[in-house]
Amino acid sequence: MAYVRGNLAMRPERQTQQKPRYRQTKKKVTRKSTLPTREKLLYLGTIGFCAGVALFIISGYANIYNMNLKVQETKRATVALTNEVSELTVEKEKLSDWNRIEREARKNGLRFPETLSEIEVYKQQVGND
Repeated sequence: MAYVRGNLAMRPERQTQQKPRYRQTKKKVTRKSTLPTREKLLYLGTIGFCAGVALFIISGYANIYNMNLKVQETKRATVALTNEVSELTVEKEKLSDWNRIEREARKNGLRFPETLSEIEVYKQQVGND
């Protein structure tokens, strides 16, 4: 029966509403917005720049390390050569003793003349004197 012109007698009885068996809920799903391409490129460029600077600094330290290694090797070689020079100087002093030279000369057949003779030496003049 229909409700006609405000007549309450004609009002239909209220129907009891059935409760739904499940409640429908809406979940708000938030999605992370993706970064714009320019921002991604900016981040990538920044990381690349930092990596380049780090490589530059590390290569500088590597060069310094190699130079220090070469300096140490050169110092070791210099010390070794200095020791060798001092040993050779001592040996030279031993070998240049006049008594030893005379003994070696006599052993190898040197004979001294019985009479002394003069030797004449002429000096020639050279253009750059």
